[in-house]
Amino acid sequence: MQALRTTFVTLLLAAAGTLQAAPSVPTTPLADCVDLAPDHQAFAVGTQTLLIQNGDAHYRVSFYGDCSAIAMPRVEISTSGTANRLCPKSTRVTAQTDTCTVRSVDEIDADRYASYRRKTR
Repeated sequence: MQALRTTFVTLLLAAAGTLQAAPSVPTTPLADCVDLAPDHQAFAVGTQTLLIQNGDAHYRVSFYGDCSAIAMPRVEISTSGTANRLCPKSTRVTAQTDTCTVRSVDEIDADRYASYRRKTR
């Protein structure tokens, strides 16, 4: 009986480890700069993440800490003075008088983007 219980516990732990190790939906760090279309859409998820839809492409933008600028109805995205340019480094998001520096940009798929959108409604 003890051997059966030990085997069962071992199998449960192995299964739990497999479930935890499985990645959710992979993201890809943005490798090169992207010029955003004038009609791109951006919306905040909390105060540390900005999601951007640019045509069929979707991006998750993270900041160093909180970014109150992304809560504003209109934000400007720029890199080295070039408006509507999203880069893996040196991109800034500005709204009114607040400016935040982008920490990372990940490409995400349309399903993950839609999932974030549903959570923020």
